[in-house]
Amino acid sequence: MHVMSFLLLLVSDTEKFYTEVQEKILARYNKTFDWSLKAKMMGKKAIEAAQVFVHETGISDSLSAEDFLVEREDMLRHMFPTSELMPGASRLIGHLHAKGIPICVATGSHKRHFQLKTQRHGELFSLMHHIVLGDDPEVKKGKPSPDIFLAAARRFEGEPVDPKKILVFEDAPSGVLAAKNAGMNVVMVPDPRLDRSHHETADQVLSSLLEFDPGYWGLPSFEKGEN
Repeated sequence: MHVMSFLLLLVSDTEKFYTEVQEKILARYNKTFDWSLKAKMMGKKAIEAAQVFVHETGISDSLSAEDFLVEREDMLRHMFPTSELMPGASRLIGHLHAKGIPICVATGSHKRHFQLKTQRHGELFSLMHHIVLGDDPEVKKGKPSPDIFLAAARRFEGEPVDPKKILVFEDAPSGVLAAKNAGMNVVMVPDPRLDRSHHETADQVLSSLLEFDPGYWGLPSFEKGEN
């Protein structure tokens, strides 16, 4: 259908940790954390997401965005080292690397969080052409601004890459919008609890990376026995 030259990958499954921490914090105020709020926070820079959190929940008089981040950080640093890869991520990355398709990661995570999230998966992440993080100096604005994806596109070797030749994998509504704002194609792999209205912007929606068919996008198809 389409011919893709490069991919920006959604790889680790850490959103559950953010959810768990935020549920615990809100429980102190007899409030609950719902998925309409999570959808507004996902993919944003940390301080932007924190501001959404304290204001939308009405706890900003009791807990500042900055204090929320300090408390959340302390809890997350114990959780992130247990991060698992998304089902199908290892197969897909290994396949595309073997076929010579350049792959990179563009994530809103800051360096310290990214290192914790990926410390058990160093071999897989070494296959990436490059990695762009949320605290990169070229990333002036968080998602849904296209900054992080445009920065990632500029760092592939050779000629500047046409955004239409880039396929992005995202789980966050703001990430899908950021990729579309960058002029790229997006495969969304959302949590099933996310309202389906957030699916509309993506070019393709899958329930798992295991469902991804590279051939649909003009990429080399999986071979028998790849898992």
